[in-house]
Amino acid sequence: MAESVLILVKKPPYGLEDAFSALRAGLAVLVSGRVPVSNVLLIGEGTLNAVASQRPEAIGMPSNMEALHDLMDLEADVYVVREDLQELVGDVQLLEGVKVIDRERARQVIDEHDLVTTF
Repeated sequence: MAESVLILVKKPPYGLEDAFSALRAGLAVLVSGRVPVSNVLLIGEGTLNAVASQRPEAIGMPSNMEALHDLMDLEADVYVVREDLQELVGDVQLLEGVKVIDRERARQVIDEHDLVTTF
């Protein structure tokens, strides 16, 4: 049985169901108690999920920010890859508690988990 799960999110927060489903899957893993560690790594367009200035209500979408906050409240680490975020939007404010890492550290985070699932 896996001791740790990493949810790898590659999709943007809105327009597709992938990021929404990924974050809810991470919450489900944590709440189930079957796997002691469930973390999230945001890469590529998935890094946009960590941007603090989102306004999902403006487009009538549910908030992925709430799911990220819930994950961190349950002691999940949420990582965002600095280089990917910089390429997309430059310097922006992120949700409090999100850990900004470089690509090399992202590879290490992936290696540190028993199970990695990609959305």
